[in-house]
Amino acid sequence: MRRYIAIDIGGTAIKFAVLDDEAAIVFHHSVATPKGQVDIRIPEAVYGIIDRLRFLFEGVAGVGISTAGVVDPASGEIVYAGETMPNYAGTNLKHLIESRYGIPTVVTNDVNAAALGERWKGAAQNCDHFFCVAIGTGIGGALFSGGRLVTGHSSRAGEIGHTLYDKATDTTYEQRASMSALMKQAAHELPNFVGGGRELFEQARAGDEACLGLIERWAEQIARGLAEVVLMIDPALIVIGGAVSEQREFLLDRIQAHMNDYLPEGFSKTRLTAAELGNRAALMGAVYPYYNEQSESEHHDNRNCS
Repeated sequence: MRRYIAIDIGGTAIKFAVLDDEAAIVFHHSVATPKGQVDIRIPEAVYGIIDRLRFLFEGVAGVGISTAGVVDPASGEIVYAGETMPNYAGTNLKHLIESRYGIPTVVTNDVNAAALGERWKGAAQNCDHFFCVAIGTGIGGALFSGGRLVTGHSSRAGEIGHTLYDKATDTTYEQRASMSALMKQAAHELPNFVGGGRELFEQARAGDEACLGLIERWAEQIARGLAEVVLMIDPALIVIGGAVSEQREFLLDRIQAHMNDYLPEGFSKTRLTAAELGNRAALMGAVYPYYNEQSESEHHDNRNCS
């Protein structure tokens, strides 16, 4: 039986899984993402994962990697990485892994992979025009249109986290609306709060007014960016992924209410939904090419304008 290794490299954790011939996950785990010298330490962490999984499972026929950063889908090189992963640009995981193990490897941007995963097995099945936004350490986006992933002229389409720059505060959308931003605000405004995002939402659900007020303001920041997406590309669906997807209607209803404040009355026909695959969406999307008749690269729209 053939097995496929899926690896999802994020700013906080590296998740990994093994899938069988039927795309069922037969093993799933995670490790912390190394800090500092990520151009060296992340490949080393990936080698350790592959070594471990090849020892546990026979018949590994391919590796699919989902990673933060802008990825050249043809070469597998990280061509741009933001401030959360300095020195990561220039890393070529496809070349490194294929040279070391002789195993076919595909590398995809993490939110593009999540979009593919949700289209394949999750909330966006049978939907040909949707936008996927992942809210975590940062914020990333991916556009699926006309039945295929649209990556743009230089694989940079969907990088919503860098939008809505505010000169007065010197902040971008992700610096105001990511989970990192929420937790920074919590540390500043709630000196007695202890825990992470899950605990913050639990206290808000339990009626803590300070926690609820903080989440309400944060939801408005998220809504502002998503309203821009609706105005620009009119998706049938916006899939919200990342760790916040587990909050479902508690968060989605608040985002929707604030989006209405940023859109003309009666304008939007876009539906919001939480990612069904949760944190496994990018893992599924990373190995999607091995289960599809055509290579993922053939689904990208990279045409130049004449």
